[in-house]
Amino acid sequence: MFTFMKLLFVLINIFTALFLFYIYLEFILDMCFHWLFNNVQDMQQYDYIIVGAGSAGAILASRLAKDNYSVLLLEAGGTAPILLDIPFLAPMIQNTVYDWQYVTVPQKHACKGLINNQSRWPRGKVLGGTSRLNYMAYVLGHRLDYEKWFPNFIESVANNDEEINISEMRWTTGFADIFLKAIKELNHNISNINSHLDKGFMKAQLTMKNGRRWSTDKILYKKSNHALTILTHARAVKILINLDKVEGIEFVRFGNKYTAIATKDVILSAGTVESPKLLMLSGIGPKKHLEEFGINVINDLPVGQTLMDHILTGLDLVILNTSLGLNFSDIFNPISAFNYFFFGKGPWTSSGVEVLGTFQSPLHANESTVPDLQLMMLPLGVSKDNGVILKKAMGISDEVYSKYFAAFSHQDTITIAPVLLHPKSSGELRLQSSDFFHEPLIDPKYLSNEDDIDTLIEGIYFVKELLNTTVMRAHGASLNRRVFPGCENHVFDTRDYWRCYIQQLTLTSYHPAGTCRIGDVVDTTFKVYNIKNLYVVDASVLPSLPSGNINAPVIALAQRAARILIERRKAEQKRNLQKQSKSYYVCYVFNICINIV
Repeated sequence: MFTFMKLLFVLINIFTALFLFYIYLEFILDMCFHWLFNNVQDMQQYDYIIVGAGSAGAILASRLAKDNYSVLLLEAGGTAPILLDIPFLAPMIQNTVYDWQYVTVPQKHACKGLINNQSRWPRGKVLGGTSRLNYMAYVLGHRLDYEKWFPNFIESVANNDEEINISEMRWTTGFADIFLKAIKELNHNISNINSHLDKGFMKAQLTMKNGRRWSTDKILYKKSNHALTILTHARAVKILINLDKVEGIEFVRFGNKYTAIATKDVILSAGTVESPKLLMLSGIGPKKHLEEFGINVINDLPVGQTLMDHILTGLDLVILNTSLGLNFSDIFNPISAFNYFFFGKGPWTSSGVEVLGTFQSPLHANESTVPDLQLMMLPLGVSKDNGVILKKAMGISDEVYSKYFAAFSHQDTITIAPVLLHPKSSGELRLQSSDFFHEPLIDPKYLSNEDDIDTLIEGIYFVKELLNTTVMRAHGASLNRRVFPGCENHVFDTRDYWRCYIQQLTLTSYHPAGTCRIGDVVDTTFKVYNIKNLYVVDASVLPSLPSGNINAPVIALAQRAARILIERRKAEQKRNLQKQSKSYYVCYVFNICINIV
């Protein structure tokens, strides 16, 4: 058995190396192709310019072009190679050329088990954005999330657009059904929580089609549209603003600088990090902060503030004495590859998240009906691959891995991760220079409010309740009682121990939001305050975090923004026609042409 495991780890290393080589080769070929056929014209005019081709930008570009508006879609990354469609490869795409590879500043109260106390923030630098490298979970959240953001918006969220491909899971481990039985034993609701937008648990729904990853760039390829121009490897560096009106975007492509002119609107969909960064470098942001770098302040707004993120803990917190989780022997079985490529089935269709759900902890049971915790069940632990992939993706330090996780490389571990849905801690995003190619300083200030730690402790207690159910005990599931490094001075399983554990093992759920918040930076139509034709549509505008994964709400926001923009233009055209008809009427009656404005 030990020899077999060693062989398996060797196979994982070889497979990882080959896949990374494939990724870089595809990227270089894509970049060379676009460099050779670079026919970008300076000062070209478009109705709309959209910065960022992620979950929001791709949808906006498709909808506006469909209404025959000329649209320029700028994407800093390239085009995804076909193997990125394989769901189980998601963690391997992180820290590659298709990832912005953001890292937070060292955290004072959290992330102590990570390298330099820093959290890694993978964000998609590719057509499709983060929908290209996320874990594909489609979770709309709670109805009260949307009622706080937009009145009368709930209907459009519940009725999903037919262009968005949502799928039930095509393969799960044996532990998924056991987990749901334990949830039922604790009298929690099991149903499709996306259909009624309430608390409860379900097997994850995924952005997937025929077993393959579905990402928003697929909409762009659906139909050729002469009104849409897509420029990859094009990085926007400045918004061109004249008084209170945006005239266009300055961008860099293959070392050359270009200007694109917008006759109608400019829309930023570059994400929670790049959208506020572009605004600040263009003179829209906190006056005092911009003046530090000699940036001319055009619009004093709290850009970059109220940075929020869902955080989780609990990796490898559950140990099984039976093989019910994900086995890499299943992954490397040739039959699995055959089933994926020919039938869209099998373990290669797994995104990693099998069951998820939301609930209220006892701390907030009487305060609100909105859930404060989510559970995500992953059929493996970070120790499963012997530190080859998951450890690097999450930034876990070598010391912590060797002292804690390495001991379980030959055991079956499961992750039941409590996720903090509505943190009271919030941070900020700041510039570190006026040079656009310098990354911003990202400081989420995780766990700076101690109430967040208390809520996550309740999440761990809920996991313990699950492990104490009849069905869990029958299948040999138990709590990992190994003391986490850094918490040796605390008695295991006390509240003080779990407080230390959470501060050591603090991980992002990859859901940053709030840096261009509605009500602070943009209004409810997504328009930047005091600027006539500049919009922000991405996760940065969310006034609060949703009660679940973030991709589905961002897609819903983009759909709403597209409707607002199209309806506004139609209303303007109607008013212009009415003005023209009034002018013709006066000419007809008096035989004198008077231009009525």
